[in-house]
Amino acid sequence: MHVDGKPVRSCLLPVSAAVGHAVTTIEGIGGTVIGARVQKAWLDLEVVQCGYCQSGQIMSAAALLSATPRPDDSDINAAMAGNICRCGTYVRIRGALKRASSSEV
Repeated sequence: MHVDGKPVRSCLLPVSAAVGHAVTTIEGIGGTVIGARVQKAWLDLEVVQCGYCQSGQIMSAAALLSATPRPDDSDINAAMAGNICRCGTYVRIRGALKRASSSEV
């Protein structure tokens, strides 16, 4: 989730800490320009397999692109390190992030 535009792991944030702040969840991320680009790139490159990790992957990707519009591989590695994909779609995730950060989307 994003609180006031900054990424926050919802599993670590007490609800009381979000009071009075703008909160964006996976359900609303597509309503943002960057979130829509990330979702489109995810679909275009068929990133999703089982879907287990996708909410976290997409939220982290959107947060990365908000902070670093043209990330390099080390930026992507650092931003996505906390998300584990059981299906191993890391190559497609990286490709989708690069696509979302370019004019291809």
